[in-house]
Amino acid sequence: MQTDLVCFNIMYNSSSHFSAAASHDLIERLFKAPVERHILDNGLTLVHRPDFSSEVVSVQVWVKTGSIHEDTLIGSGLSHYLEHLLFKGTERRGGKAISREVHAMGGGINAYTTFDRTVYYIDAPSNAFGQVVDVLSDIVLHSTLPAEEVERERDVILREIDMGLDDPDRQLSQALFRTAFQSHPYREPVIGHRALYEQVTREELFAYYKSRYVPNNIVVSIVGAVTPADCLREVESTFGQVPRGRLAPVLIEEEPIQLATRREDIVGDYNIFRGGIGFKVPHLSHPDSPRLDALAHALGGGESSLLWERLRNTGKLVHYIDCRNWNPGGRGLFWISYVCDSDKQSEVEDAIHEVIREVCESGFTETVVEKARRQALTGEINGRKTMSGQASRLGLGEVVIGDIHYGRRYLKRLQSVAPQDLQDVARTYLVEDGMSAVTLGPDSEADVAQADGIAEVLTLDPFELVEFESGARLLLQEDKRLPKVHIRCVLRGGPLYELENQRGVSELLAELLTQDTANRSAAEVASLIESIGGSFAATGGNNTLSFAIEVLPTDLDVALDLLSDALTCPSFAEATFRTELEAQIAGLKEEDDEILDYGFRKLRERFFGAHPFGVASDGRVADLEQLTREDVVKHFERLVTAPNVVLSVSGDFDRTHLQQRVQVLLDSGIRAVPFEVDDTPPYAGPAQAVDWVEPMDREQAVVLQAYPDVGIKDERYVVGEMLNELFSGMSSRLFERVREDKGMAYYVGSSRIVGLHSGMFVFYAGTHPSQAAEVVTEIDAEIARVMAAEVTEDELARCRTRLNAARPMGRQTIGARAMHAAINLTYELPLDDDAEHAEKLDAVDATAMASFAQEFFDAKRQVRLIVQPEVG
Repeated sequence: MQTDLVCFNIMYNSSSHFSAAASHDLIERLFKAPVERHILDNGLTLVHRPDFSSEVVSVQVWVKTGSIHEDTLIGSGLSHYLEHLLFKGTERRGGKAISREVHAMGGGINAYTTFDRTVYYIDAPSNAFGQVVDVLSDIVLHSTLPAEEVERERDVILREIDMGLDDPDRQLSQALFRTAFQSHPYREPVIGHRALYEQVTREELFAYYKSRYVPNNIVVSIVGAVTPADCLREVESTFGQVPRGRLAPVLIEEEPIQLATRREDIVGDYNIFRGGIGFKVPHLSHPDSPRLDALAHALGGGESSLLWERLRNTGKLVHYIDCRNWNPGGRGLFWISYVCDSDKQSEVEDAIHEVIREVCESGFTETVVEKARRQALTGEINGRKTMSGQASRLGLGEVVIGDIHYGRRYLKRLQSVAPQDLQDVARTYLVEDGMSAVTLGPDSEADVAQADGIAEVLTLDPFELVEFESGARLLLQEDKRLPKVHIRCVLRGGPLYELENQRGVSELLAELLTQDTANRSAAEVASLIESIGGSFAATGGNNTLSFAIEVLPTDLDVALDLLSDALTCPSFAEATFRTELEAQIAGLKEEDDEILDYGFRKLRERFFGAHPFGVASDGRVADLEQLTREDVVKHFERLVTAPNVVLSVSGDFDRTHLQQRVQVLLDSGIRAVPFEVDDTPPYAGPAQAVDWVEPMDREQAVVLQAYPDVGIKDERYVVGEMLNELFSGMSSRLFERVREDKGMAYYVGSSRIVGLHSGMFVFYAGTHPSQAAEVVTEIDAEIARVMAAEVTEDELARCRTRLNAARPMGRQTIGARAMHAAINLTYELPLDDDAEHAEKLDAVDATAMASFAQEFFDAKRQVRLIVQPEVG
């Protein structure tokens, strides 16, 4: 389920003083592009914004029906079930043909269901616009719901329901909704209750489909390189040919006024405590909505927010806390969520209430409101970067609010929000009698153990390494807590192993390994993995390529079959090769529409020059356009050899059975020819400083400033980690100077391009073109401060804490642990280096940081790029 406030709600960002006139001008510029709105004879609404900045179009079909409209079958998950089935066949297209057709045009298709709507969308090249509209109109208005697919998809969704029951965060969310809403259908999960869902018949699904999927209950939102005339003609010739339908009103029970605090506490086999506190708020178009958004930002919208600072940084009561204002059009919830140790839960709730009382009594400063104004404007800019984002904004305005121009009105109303308004809405809505609180945490036995001072630590056996005569290696870690098993295959690859004119072939190879084989077509592979509720995905990086399969334990043999086929008999079908190649090229082009991604690509090219890292793992368009299937086959033959294969398995599996299956594959299935490890020498950085400006037709400017960096195998890598943490995050000095104090940047921080033996350390910031030079001055000043060894002990402690915490937080899932172990083994690093890593962090002091900065942040080897609108 997706929340409904992506378009309009605010989150944390920088603030600088805007005059009312300047704010007004910027808002008008954001909304100056004309929007076409038509109501067809059959009642369908079309909203369209032409945008020829890129040859891309996003077509979205918003059906105004969701889980709250299921009437007498409320809680059965009809809307979500139907969403799945509309991809399974129409009067003109078979189920498999739909995705093939969309992929063949270079597009992507997907859908989602919420409480009040179901949305189907395709993003594709604009030259396929007519075909896109035809496909969407066909699946939305002419699906046949084949009986065999109804039953097959039933099992898939049952697995999805079970996965949701295993997800603590989803359980907490559903508990809050059923506690806060005891009459309104918001109390029911969108996916439905298992017991009710299992009873749904095809006849009930078909009746719901025919009653709700009528043109007069549909909005089509289109943004892209399509003229108004072409847009209207294509929509009328497809969607417009279906007659208006009978649309009976659905009675949605109103939620009565809440008169007392409500509570639900869930206990079970959990390792940490989660909590949520909700207060009912009015709908999105209510005058108080922007004020509540600003209040949510001020209370818990970032690491400098009041709750974060008070409960986490100062009080050390929570590991995480945030606040959001969720109000999708009807009633909503003002929601505070947190994660803490179970022995601190009561203290956390008391502290939250104390903060709320303080806000009601004392309010906030004008600075907080300024931040909210800037963030709202920035959010509009960011949301308009892609055709899909723009189409979503139009759809939300039309469907949720009934006004496609609501974004403009919302931002203008936000300009009038004052500190007193935040205090007033806090007093009005954050009242204890209207509060609903839910918690989810360890059972009482665990609580007693903690009260007795016994640390309840989850203990997992370390990964076990099994080495085969072929040179292949297997890592095993059993984890029976959840019925899932994750298999990760990692191989050395990426830019260092690619020919000069074949950049991006490793990432393409990784994707193709999940597609056609001698035993199954790509469509059959996808159908098989989806039918068992599993996942099969690939990824590429600077130093490796990998793919992963995750399934239920009962389907482990299926996963091993797919794994074996991928490594031993991929067929690289020409059609699939061409489809995935075009998709990778389209992805690169799409990234170049994003000013920050475009800037990073240009920076890498200039910084690394002829070194392989000058091109990212996804490659470059010129190389990919001339790549052939035979090139991929040769790359496969080079990389996929037993000595270059690391398999990492984590989860609930039978060790004996798995090892027997894998041994056959790794010892005799994969070719055991020697693998030649890359020996490219470390890159010392450019011979001289480079400073240049790259023009791009955008509103903002991006500042990028790069220096040489050590590789992950260098002992000083951990010093770079500390520096990267020092310069990043909302509590960093750089952030406070550039965003908080001076309000010059939308975002600012640092990042690293990581290799085994060398890399690139990058400072970045998004700012107004007129302030780019001043941002550079602040970055240089922060570097000088580090070089002078002026980093404080408090800063060092913060960096160590966050880096130490990031490791276990980032390895909570079986997939993350399997990936970490496989990467470390591939890089010839210790499998479990947490203790060693913590010791290294403790050894890093201001002097070590100064030495690193003096050696690597050398102005003579600096590459600085500013991407900004062309002057004049």
